[in-house]
Amino acid sequence: MISGFKVYDSAKKLPDTWDKIAEKHIFIKKDFLIFLESVNYCRQNYHINEKENIIMVSYKLKLNLLTFSSRFKLNFTITIIGIPLSIACTGFVCGKDGLKILSSYLKQFPLVLILNTEGELPIPKAYTLSSYSMELKKDFYSLFNSLKSRYRRRLKIALAKLDNLKITKLYKKDFSKEHYDLYEQVYERSEGKLEKLSIEFFKNMDAEIYQIHGKNGILLAFFQIKQVDRELIFMFCGVDRENNIKYDTYLNMLIYILKLAYAGHCRRLHLGQTCGYSKSRLGAEKDEKYMHLASCIIPDFICKILLNILGKRREE
Repeated sequence: MISGFKVYDSAKKLPDTWDKIAEKHIFIKKDFLIFLESVNYCRQNYHINEKENIIMVSYKLKLNLLTFSSRFKLNFTITIIGIPLSIACTGFVCGKDGLKILSSYLKQFPLVLILNTEGELPIPKAYTLSSYSMELKKDFYSLFNSLKSRYRRRLKIALAKLDNLKITKLYKKDFSKEHYDLYEQVYERSEGKLEKLSIEFFKNMDAEIYQIHGKNGILLAFFQIKQVDRELIFMFCGVDRENNIKYDTYLNMLIYILKLAYAGHCRRLHLGQTCGYSKSRLGAEKDEKYMHLASCIIPDFICKILLNILGKRREE
């Protein structure tokens, strides 16, 4: 026990208190963490302070420390606070009253990178990739008509190509290497590369998968979504880069996901952290995210200098 925290090396060992603290944060719930260990093991550890109602997930990753801001590489194995899933959610649950306690605990690590926060931790921080989401009001056509004229024109160009696409639901067991190769294409050209998921994740994750074929039967893309209550989460996708411009595959994918959100009577659609320009065309709003760096051996002012290298400039 360190500073009131207990550390577990397996999600199966977590006490029932863990899920009570997690509440509605589904990606930090015990069952989901057990699943992640089976498909994406990254030496996860689980930290809980039951007295202060704080929980936290850490994992180890060989990371290019310049991954968020540079084409150069500086590979280093580092402890990360986050969900080993590359989604825009934090790896801890903590009330405002516990933030100082959590920050003090984080400063006991030799070096730790905390991802995707709202900037609330009182330790050095910098901007990271923003996430995009939208509140869903009225219906799709009302939303479409409310967009800026240049956005409507662009969406109409994409929708004119929809007749060339066939979008169907995919049974998870039928997720193939061909689908996974498309995911790898997206991963290799993505900003802020972290862990790469295995094919088993897509075959076993409790989520829906749709696939997109061209008229010629060629697989152009797939996407994975998960509805939680009245919120729809766009999780991952794979898109063939060569045909993307020809068919406007990615933009048509986003439009289709938006329609699915309305069909599911969702109030909010979460669209993730990349391709913000395309998502903004749909009316999605940017939610700024932060990263923090803490260390028991590196002074805060050095952490701030490192974060200036690691982080992204604020987007206007």
